[in-house]
Amino acid sequence: MELKGKIVFSSGKTGDYDIWTLDLTSKELKQLTFGDFWNDCPKWSPDGKKIIFVSNRTGTPEIWMMDEDGKNEMRITDTNRWHNTPDWSPDGTNIVFCANYDGNIDIYTKNIDGSNLEKITDYEGMDFTPHFSPDGKTLIFTSQRSGNDDIWTYTFVTKELKQLTTYKEKDYFPIYSPDGSQIAFVCGETSLSGGENLEIYLMDKDGQNRRRITRNSGADRYVAWSPDGKLLIYASSRPGALDEKLMVMDLTQIRESKINFDRSPLEKEIDVEVVGFGLLKVLPKSFLRNAYPSHYFGTERYPDWKF
Repeated sequence: MELKGKIVFSSGKTGDYDIWTLDLTSKELKQLTFGDFWNDCPKWSPDGKKIIFVSNRTGTPEIWMMDEDGKNEMRITDTNRWHNTPDWSPDGTNIVFCANYDGNIDIYTKNIDGSNLEKITDYEGMDFTPHFSPDGKTLIFTSQRSGNDDIWTYTFVTKELKQLTTYKEKDYFPIYSPDGSQIAFVCGETSLSGGENLEIYLMDKDGQNRRRITRNSGADRYVAWSPDGKLLIYASSRPGALDEKLMVMDLTQIRESKINFDRSPLEKEIDVEVVGFGLLKVLPKSFLRNAYPSHYFGTERYPDWKF
């Protein structure tokens, strides 16, 4: 599968994630953030020139913005409160995010210059993972207000809340297709062993025509669309593994493939070193890697794609 464009994503280990870009044609990998803290949830601006992300470099996760090359970092929120999963409005003038400002996790919007904070939802629980519709008229998000993780929409003009999913398991992390006709999301199903199995699903924008896209006994999550709406990109782990690698699904053929590139810079950033002891020193590193737990080499998450 020939891929084009550039993705931004986070990579690392618990407590030390950084943001990287990968040119899908040249396979050029570039690190944008540095430091022993949490830089996560990156999102391209609609024009591809800026990136918003979450960082806890000041103590609590706040929302930041930087140029597409990692320069000119600017803090958007400054509240000493928890923030997560920001998204851009289609015109690039404001952002939506979830935050814990008053003891609950609710959804807020704010101008990109940091002004005009507006509270969108007010629920004594969790409303999270918000995403704008392509026309900017609607928000889609996850809420526990039904007693379960389900997908809801909020219409700005009418202020109407509408529940789209009622599945007995968890439905969360929804994101509209570029044309707004479909929604990709994550479903947490109970596996045969009794654990949670995360899969990617699609449904129409009204919640109908629900269908399963991935079939993996591990975790498939952090889903995003290619700009042309023909592919899905997400993070996936195999059964029994704790690390997640970036995968692409061709929706025309329902064919999955791993994004292959030199991951050694990602491993170097978190001080990964494969060594053998005693007689094992003579063994090749490719063999010794199998003796390490998969999460030792880091994990990849929250991809976003631009052409």
